[in-house]
Amino acid sequence: MLQSNRLSIYAIGKIKKIWIREGINQYKRRMPDLNINELKSFNINNLKCNNNIIICLCEEGKQFNSVELCALLLNFKNKKINFLIGDTDGISLDIKERSDLLLSLSPLTFPHELARLILLEQIYRAISISSNSPYHRS
Repeated sequence: MLQSNRLSIYAIGKIKKIWIREGINQYKRRMPDLNINELKSFNINNLKCNNNIIICLCEEGKQFNSVELCALLLNFKNKKINFLIGDTDGISLDIKERSDLLLSLSPLTFPHELARLILLEQIYRAISISSNSPYHRS
């Protein structure tokens, strides 16, 4: 089963839109162990070690459906999974090249604040799929 305590989100900037913050808070209540960090910039050296997986969200990344994303996250076994979300300028090429996976949430373009909410929902959905919760089927 996928556990939220192995997952972290590192995002550039703060959430300014109240309705997005409220949505994020709903998922944080459902996954209190999930770590969300708001940063001014990324320091990938602090995240890159043998037991860490780095996943950058970017438009050129690979797309997965929800079941495939759940399977991918489960395949990382006991490793810590770190999702990186850039600001309006995205994530630098240097960080993308040093990451383990480039992930796209959709062929559509989303504001970075909304991408954070969508990622949280998909993480919650993956956890639900892995535990056979009815959330995914509702």
